[in-house]
Amino acid sequence: MGTVPITPIRSVETVSFYADAALPIICYNSLYKELGLDMEPGKHSYMAEGTALLRAAHQVLDADPKILEDPLALTLLGANTQELVEADLERQQSVYLRNARTFAVMRSRYVDDELSAALEREVKQYVILGAGLDTTPYRASHASHELATFEVDHPDTQRWKLEKLDQAGIRIPANLRHVAIDFEEQSLAEGLAASGFDTDVPSFFSWLGVTYYLTPDSVFDTFRFVSKMPPASQITFDFTLADSELDAAGLEGYAMVARHLEKHGEPWLARFAPGKLAEDLRALGFGEVSYFSQEMAWERYLKDRTDGLSLNPMMQLMSAIV
Repeated sequence: MGTVPITPIRSVETVSFYADAALPIICYNSLYKELGLDMEPGKHSYMAEGTALLRAAHQVLDADPKILEDPLALTLLGANTQELVEADLERQQSVYLRNARTFAVMRSRYVDDELSAALEREVKQYVILGAGLDTTPYRASHASHELATFEVDHPDTQRWKLEKLDQAGIRIPANLRHVAIDFEEQSLAEGLAASGFDTDVPSFFSWLGVTYYLTPDSVFDTFRFVSKMPPASQITFDFTLADSELDAAGLEGYAMVARHLEKHGEPWLARFAPGKLAEDLRALGFGEVSYFSQEMAWERYLKDRTDGLSLNPMMQLMSAIV
């Protein structure tokens, strides 16, 4: 069994690792300004574009087999995306971007694997919360290609994605519905209901890159909605660790991250301890809660790789089945 590369030995390196590994995932502002992907108020989410860029870079830079096969990430971002990634090779291969890239593709692959398992429980609907430039409904070999699929996102980001699909000549699958929701004006339940979502049918929800920007109450509103779905329904999501789960170096590293987040007006609002989170999800009515630990992620996706991809210590994954 390979060694899980979570934290370096020396404390200074550990602090730097926590901060450098987390910043590209949790605060895209400065990174995407460097890449020319900044947005104006009212425009699409730069986080959606940045996450797609990380997935695209994985297709170009990292060894085979890929953790996530997602060639459409390159297509959607434009014909010159591969050239731009290759021209930025030194920075793309820096520790902090390599860690960001690893988590971006690993969490999507984990969702793919969980969805495949959910289909064996006769799940009939797939909901992608905060879809961004997610390409799963457009990959013909993907498990969701025959499911009733609902992409939920802010109207501005969803409009931009549809424009990108049109520019790339990618046809929207017949089983896919786009659900544009401004959560200041409409709830998830209302938006899905208006789009033909059936709350009496077992469903699979993926929720990536969102929970840490919401208040705990808002996070649990979504968990509560899913918990009332029929048995076999599932939600798979990522989250960030609470202070209680970090050692001294981790706390110092997070303090660095927090200062950066506050500077850009994007603080982490919800952070969780895995054990307590699992307990709270069971209390809502989820019968099976699975914490996908760093050790499990390393064993499944990373231990035999030769390209230096490594784990992000602050970002975590969990699934809950009704």
